[in-house]
Amino acid sequence: MQQSSQTQPSTSSIARSCANNILAIFLFPFHVISKITQKLLNPAKRNQRRIHSRSPAFTFKIIWTFALLIGEVFIFSYSMQKCSWPEHESWNTTATEPVHVAIIADPQIIDDYSYGRTGILQKISEIYPDMYMRKNWINLQHIFDPDAIIFLGDLMDGGRELDDNKWDEELHRFRHLFIPEKPIKTPTFYLAGNHDIGFGEHIIPEAFYRFRKVFGAFSYMTKLGNHSIIALDTIALSGSNNNLKKDAKKLMQRLNNDTTNSFPRILLTHVPLYRPPNTDCGPLRQKGHSINQGAGHQYQNLIVESLSNDIMDNIKPSLILSGDDHDYCEILHGEIPEITVNTFSFAMGVNRPGFLLLSLYNPSNDNSTETNFTTFAYSQCLLPNQIRIYIWYIILFIATIFCIFSQAFLKLRRNSEMLPIWHRYHQKRKWTIFTSQYWKMIAKEVGDIALIAFIIYLGCWIWFLI
Repeated sequence: MQQSSQTQPSTSSIARSCANNILAIFLFPFHVISKITQKLLNPAKRNQRRIHSRSPAFTFKIIWTFALLIGEVFIFSYSMQKCSWPEHESWNTTATEPVHVAIIADPQIIDDYSYGRTGILQKISEIYPDMYMRKNWINLQHIFDPDAIIFLGDLMDGGRELDDNKWDEELHRFRHLFIPEKPIKTPTFYLAGNHDIGFGEHIIPEAFYRFRKVFGAFSYMTKLGNHSIIALDTIALSGSNNNLKKDAKKLMQRLNNDTTNSFPRILLTHVPLYRPPNTDCGPLRQKGHSINQGAGHQYQNLIVESLSNDIMDNIKPSLILSGDDHDYCEILHGEIPEITVNTFSFAMGVNRPGFLLLSLYNPSNDNSTETNFTTFAYSQCLLPNQIRIYIWYIILFIATIFCIFSQAFLKLRRNSEMLPIWHRYHQKRKWTIFTSQYWKMIAKEVGDIALIAFIIYLGCWIWFLI
């Protein structure tokens, strides 16, 4: 019986099949990767239009969060961290630590007397300068931890004009702003300013005695770091009422006759002492270049020359610290420096408020003033420019509104291009900005950003208030 013949594969076909199988195995991973890549890319292509039409609201939420944290918290801390307690190279601070004193001038909290405003506008005028000073006060104590704090007067703007009830309210407000963190360790000393009691012949006796009852004597001497700190009521000395200025005159006479206590003397006066016209205040002054004599209702720029000379002859200070002018000024009375300290409030007409850092180093245990080094050092510490911060907020607000409006307009235009031709023609007859859909979109985006900004802003304020 004849057997059917079977075709036997050739050697070349077997080799070709094996090669194809090996190649397929080798290419398999690349094939898998290709498939996965296609799966990932196809949705991206389908969503490309959605990505391009996405609102910038999320980005602006992040921007506003960082802007508010910087403008309300970090910039206040940063401005003070750039300052430090001054020291002289000749001081041996490893053996004896200097005594550190923070000098604050003219906080002058805004009240009903300041601008004659009423209602919500008056409240805004009070709240924002208050919060500015509150932030800086807290940072001052945390960062510098001074051994003593001195206020050079003008605690309130209209203190002399207020009745007792209103003055008590403003006193409570002042004490709430300047709560001492360590009241036992860090003593606080006060001077009266012309906004607190009046000036010279026009001092208001009721305001004078009311202020003295709460803050203590106007003219006194205390010791800090082996220095005699002498607060002198030059405001009362500028008038003729002997009852009001008797304490200041007694202190001057006692110091003139005192030969036992010869620690270096530092004079504190609210109003700067006399200097010749156009005496240059130095490069740190922000407006103008000098403090010249001038007078008006309840103020005088400088103590008159005769009284200034009398003060210098009787007290013989090594350093003079004054306020009242709101701007920094550094001059010499012969060899005696006088520093007029910046206001602590941004509402007093200077771009950069500030305060003075004073270091006292006199390690001698006796009263000898025979030292071969300067026993004090001072430096100005500037605070943030609050108006510039507000301008930054306004610019950011305008940029936010512009971007949100533009994005919403482009999104509606892009959506209309996807409609059928006949409907697209009908849509072109309407202005996009007149549609309710446009304004609803704007309101939602702006509302979301405003909510986040408000929460961050409120949180920053609560942080400094608690």
